Amino acid sequence: MRTPILLAAALFTATLLAQDPLRIWGLTPAGGANDRGTVFSVNTDGSDFTTVFDFSDASGWGPEGGLCLAPNGLLYGLTTFGGEGAPAAGTLFTIDPANGNFTKLRDFSISNGGYNWSSLIVGTDGMLYGAGYAGSDGGGSIYRVDPTNNEYTELYALDQATDGGAITGVLIQATDGKLYGGASQGGVTGEAGTLFSYDPITDEFTKLHDFDGAAGGRTPYGGLCQAGNGWLYGTTYEGGLNNRGTVFKYDPVTEVFETIHDIADDNGLNCWATMLRLAPDLLIGGVASGGLNSGGFLYTVVPSTDEVAVVTNFSLATGASPIGALTSAPDGALYGLNAYGGTAFFGTLYNLDPLTYQPTILHHFTSEADGGQPRG
Repeated sequence: MRTPILLAAALFTATLLAQDPLRIWGLTPAGGANDRGTVFSVNTDGSDFTTVFDFSDASGWGPEGGLCLAPNGLLYGLTTFGGEGAPAAGTLFTIDPANGNFTKLRDFSISNGGYNWSSLIVGTDGMLYGAGYAGSDGGGSIYRVDPTNNEYTELYALDQATDGGAITGVLIQATDGKLYGGASQGGVTGEAGTLFSYDPITDEFTKLHDFDGAAGGRTPYGGLCQAGNGWLYGTTYEGGLNNRGTVFKYDPVTEVFETIHDIADDNGLNCWATMLRLAPDLLIGGVASGGLNSGGFLYTVVPSTDEVAVVTNFSLATGASPIGALTSAPDGALYGLNAYGGTAFFGTLYNLDPLTYQPTILHHFTSEADGGQPRG
C-alpha cells in the first residue's frame, strides 16, 4: 500500500488510502551527512523521522523550497546551488516516495533558470511550473516541466530592467488560469521589484505592478495567495511606512494595488513566507523575526475587512523564523517549519491547530543526520 503524502512547505497533499499513516515530506538546506541538506519524511505525530537522501555537490544542494507531488506519483524538487552546471546553479530532481530513490533530472546554470529559491506547482493542465532567480535574459525565468517525459522548457525570460527579476517566491495559478508571481528586484524603480502574470495558454507575460521602493513596499520575496474575493495577497520584505515590509493586495480584474498593513519594529520584520488560504475569507502567513519573543510569528488576514492580526508568537524553544509557507493536511491540521531555534538551534517541524493556532513541536532538527535550518 502506498502511504499518503503531505509535503512540508508545498501546495499539494494526497489522500490515497485512509487506513495508511499520513507522511510529511520536506527538505532542509543544511546539515546531513555532507552538510548540504537533506530530504526527510516523518509521520504526522513526529514519529519515524527518516532521512531519505543527503544532498551533495554533484546532486545539487541547499534546497530553499519544498517538494511538489506530480500526477505521476513522484515528488519534484529544486536545489539552489550545486550540480554540474557552469556555474553550478542548482538542479531539478525527483524522489520516488515508494522507495526513496533520488534522480537528478537537470543541472541549471545562470542562463537556463538556475538558483531556484522556491518550489514547483502543478498546473490545471497537469504540467509543473516554476520560476528561477536566473534566466537567459538576466532577470529570472518562468519554466515548465512535463512529468510524462521530464522535458524542461523555458517559457519566458525576464528582462530585469523592465519586467523585474530575481524571482524567489513560488508561482500561483489563479482562478483565471494565469500564473502570478513577484520579482524581488528590478522594474522601473530599479531594485524594488514587480508583480507579473504569465498565461500558459497564450504564452503572454504581463508586468502588473512596479513597487515604488518606499511607502508601497519593496522586495517581494514570497509568493501570492488568492482569497475568495479574487484578490491576490502578498508581502514585501522591505519598504512601507516603517521600512519593515508590508502586506498588500492586488485585484487582477481591476488592476488595483493596495497596501493594507505596514509592519513595524514592535511587531516584526522580514516577511518572506507565502500566505496560505484557510478559508475564502481567512489567510495565514508568517514573519521571520520580531514579535513577542523575537522569534517571528504567524498572522492572519481577513480579506473582507483587510484586518491583520498576530495569532502565534514563536520563541527559541519552539523554533523561530517561519520563513516558509504552512501546509494544510487531510487530517485537518496545519504543518510548518521553523528555520532556527529548538533544542539544537537548527529549527523545528511543528503541527498547528487551525482553531487555536497553538503549535505542537514534532521534531527538533540537529543538523547532523537529519539536516537543519529548514526554510521551505
